[in-house]
Amino acid sequence: MIKPACNPGSRVRYRANIKLSKEQDQELNSSLSSISEDTALHGALTASRNDVRVVELFAGAGGMGVGFLMASDKTKGFRIINSAEINPIFLKSLETNYKYFYDSINRVEDSIPSDFIPIDLTKKNDCQLVHEAVKKADGVDIVIGGTPCQGFSQSNRTNWNAKNTYNQLVEYFIECSLELAPKAILLENVQGILWTPRSNKSKNKHKLTVVDYIAKKFTDAGYVLFPTVLDAAWYGVPQHRNRFFLLALHKDLGYTVDHFGEWGAFPLPTHGAMGKHNYVTVKEAIADLPVVENGEGRVIQEYDEPTLGQLSSNPFLQQMRQMAIPGTIEGHIVSKQANYVIDRYRHIPAGGNWQNIRHMMTNYSDIENTHSNIYKRLKWDEPSITIGNYRKSMIIHPEQNRGLSLREASRLQSLPDWFTFCGNTDNSKTLGIMHKQQQLANTVSFLLTLKIAQYILKL
Repeated sequence: MIKPACNPGSRVRYRANIKLSKEQDQELNSSLSSISEDTALHGALTASRNDVRVVELFAGAGGMGVGFLMASDKTKGFRIINSAEINPIFLKSLETNYKYFYDSINRVEDSIPSDFIPIDLTKKNDCQLVHEAVKKADGVDIVIGGTPCQGFSQSNRTNWNAKNTYNQLVEYFIECSLELAPKAILLENVQGILWTPRSNKSKNKHKLTVVDYIAKKFTDAGYVLFPTVLDAAWYGVPQHRNRFFLLALHKDLGYTVDHFGEWGAFPLPTHGAMGKHNYVTVKEAIADLPVVENGEGRVIQEYDEPTLGQLSSNPFLQQMRQMAIPGTIEGHIVSKQANYVIDRYRHIPAGGNWQNIRHMMTNYSDIENTHSNIYKRLKWDEPSITIGNYRKSMIIHPEQNRGLSLREASRLQSLPDWFTFCGNTDNSKTLGIMHKQQQLANTVSFLLTLKIAQYILKL
């Protein structure tokens, strides 16, 4: 296991479920009261220039990159010089969102890539495109990204093996990152990366994990490592979403483990038991959205803008509406579910799940192995459960008998209302809802990324 250089406790803490995580938070709360997150920072990352050059690998629809772009201020900020993504539909979403940001609130000149073409990081010729972009920009300061998580996910436990194709993509992230020689590297993934073996060949009981392998590679290359597991709800996201992060800072920046103390090189929580604010609830996140029916297909709808009073009492909603087109809501679309599914929804109370309708689950062959998030109805007064592919899990609206809309799920990921998902490569306004849902499931929670990026800008 990685030596947890700056992580609370004696190891990287796995967060099993919401109940156990709350107990961990109470324990951690007392240890955070005396910690200041800024005292050790000396601005080494921006000492020579104010525009921090970023390369993002496995960029997806741009959720992580948008967090970095939005972290910029009037004096310094991030400039994304290349976004490597192989899926042309995901890349179209990324391009659409980046250009919208650039046209609306550009703070740093040339802050988005000049080209948006699919890049396959498993191919040398495609990797060369990343290197050329870095050379043109006179170097890179930080590499960010997260490889596809299917091979490490709890919902796909049979994939926890070294032969899984998705797991092998980590190798390309490591190789490309180290070749670019940035000052810092930020890797994001699900918690399963902590225990998935890097190789199945070892006969030892304690096999080398993927994280062990990453740690050795980065350490040998001169980086100081800060691994942790963060819950997005700690940073104002209306969703409990635990993700593994590894921040690697090159020793030339002058930072050591001792500069950061117990919490490590990450921002302190702002919400929940360890923060100054209450968790953002599902009600604060989506209660303002129009009532819609099962199968709603209108991509653009009229929207009653919140009053100034409503926005002042709901900072989250204020963030979601910033830069959005007034009077409209986009992507408030819902997958069409069969009548028998909607009938099941009617029998599930707020906070309930499939166990409330066990007698109706006649098409499930192995009911006892059903995940607790299946047929889960959300509660207004607390954060959401983790939003993966919410259509497959059949996550239910707190009051209406239907599945979540794409915009509701996007809000629960803390993605602002101007952030969109493309359904195909030709027209971002076509339905293509399944493509959009998968992109959302893969996206890093925006507000969490924003907080991390703001913190990194101080390093």
